[in-house]
Amino acid sequence: MGSLAMARDRGYVMRGDNPLLTSPPRDSKTLFRSFPAHFDVTDRLGQQVIRFEFWKKPLSQLPGRGGEVVAQRVSRAARRTGVPLTRLRLVLLVPQYTHQQERRERRALKGLGAHLEVFTHQFFSRANELPASPPCELLADRMLVERYQDVYGHVGDLRKINADNFWCRYLGAAYGDILLTSGGQGSIRSLQLVVPSRRTCDDHTGEAERRVT
Repeated sequence: MGSLAMARDRGYVMRGDNPLLTSPPRDSKTLFRSFPAHFDVTDRLGQQVIRFEFWKKPLSQLPGRGGEVVAQRVSRAARRTGVPLTRLRLVLLVPQYTHQQERRERRALKGLGAHLEVFTHQFFSRANELPASPPCELLADRMLVERYQDVYGHVGDLRKINADNFWCRYLGAAYGDILLTSGGQGSIRSLQLVVPSRRTCDDHTGEAERRVT
């Protein structure tokens, strides 16, 4: 299943110490027998709970008032898992949504301190067909970032990659993060700076550099 592959490549832990977490299904038929369906994972340090939630309905048709649909679901998930809202990330899978709807829901979540990612069914269908290992990885270790800066120079001078790129979304890379290409046999590994979507990349090198440092 594509969502399990994405969770694996992000380094999420499938089982946590919290007995209230719902573990991933062993087969997709069990999960998709009824909607909505969900499962929970944690990050590597167990600091955050990530809930994958699946719906047959578009984002605009989920229960709740406009702009509060996801906020209500996040609050309910936090109560059920017994974690603070600031430690919860909701990965929502729907058949259809618009960027405007996603921005509205993000604004509603901002005050709660929770995080939201929205994907379509087609995204995970594609993720399910990916090779065993992705061609790039998220460079999360700040010591490595500093070491690479000594070689490559300021991060603002790196090649840019749009935050809407498939691999950025797949790996959960956000503005200011750095992707490291895995490189094939005999290939040279390279770094790419993640920049905001739908904005001119070259106008934000200074801001991106501040975010990384």
